[in-house]
Amino acid sequence: MTTTPTAGIELEASLALSVGDLIAEMRADRRRKEQLAADVAFIEAPPYSFTAVPAAQSGWGPNKGYNWAVQRITVSGFGATTDYVTAYRGTVTAQAVGNNALYTFQEAVAGGVATWHPGRTGLVLKGDESLVFGGSVSGGGTFFASIDVVQLTDAQLPYFLL
Repeated sequence: MTTTPTAGIELEASLALSVGDLIAEMRADRRRKEQLAADVAFIEAPPYSFTAVPAAQSGWGPNKGYNWAVQRITVSGFGATTDYVTAYRGTVTAQAVGNNALYTFQEAVAGGVATWHPGRTGLVLKGDESLVFGGSVSGGGTFFASIDVVQLTDAQLPYFLL
């Protein structure tokens, strides 16, 4: 089988176009991955401490345009076995009410820690949402809530929830 010079040129052009398309797709894929890495990240949430309940910290939580998928909340500082701390969705202490309740932390051992893992999408805080802590504490000690979150942009939230 012989090819004509025109057929060879057409084949070369077609191959060059296909390789060019493949390279463009690989670059676009890299840009998507870089953007995803910038839009979704595991971060260390700022410390949350309190000595009395209800407690709210202004400015704590994701900024507008971002969301926190809370992966873990650990509360420490239990001075007595009768102490308990409840996490509520809210931004001010007045929101520490039943319909905003998320989870109650209590320890059978004074000085112990209580942990809640709400699951990958079990507790999502949107921009400017926060947590408020309430309950009953014997006083005198400082409670600490440490929180692991996946932070993601509003644009990535629907994909994260899939």
